[in-house]
Amino acid sequence: MLYFSYGSFLDSETLRRHCPKAVYKGKVVLPNWEVQFNFMSRTYKGGVTGIEPAAAKLVRGVLYEVDDEELLHLDSIEGVPDGIYYRQTIYVVDESGKAVKAATYRTTNPRGPFKPTKKYVGLMISGAKEHGLDPEYVKELEAIETID
Repeated sequence: MLYFSYGSFLDSETLRRHCPKAVYKGKVVLPNWEVQFNFMSRTYKGGVTGIEPAAAKLVRGVLYEVDDEELLHLDSIEGVPDGIYYRQTIYVVDESGKAVKAATYRTTNPRGPFKPTKKYVGLMISGAKEHGLDPEYVKELEAIETID
């Protein structure tokens, strides 16, 4: 299944720790949504991302092909069994302008905003650069106020 990543799993090395067979498929955008740091993570000890509908906004991210077994493992990593996140099917737009069906994760009970850690945002920046996301987006990520 195609998986849309917009947070720490933009960084392929981080994703492959959990989904070693994942294959990068390309850059995509999700129109009329925005990234929010709307969950306080015990793992990162700071805010982590979720996406929420937002008119005229844009979420930038990437698609990975992830097999069913690894996607179930990703459910566990994302806290689906604990009700932290849930998997949702959405449509993203690829570089050719085509709508593509993909799975992504959303925060079950969004709160915040919470300040993210330098480490968490660093993974987002690393992944954005790795995959050649818009340089203006990278600058936006670099400007996010973080905690240590």
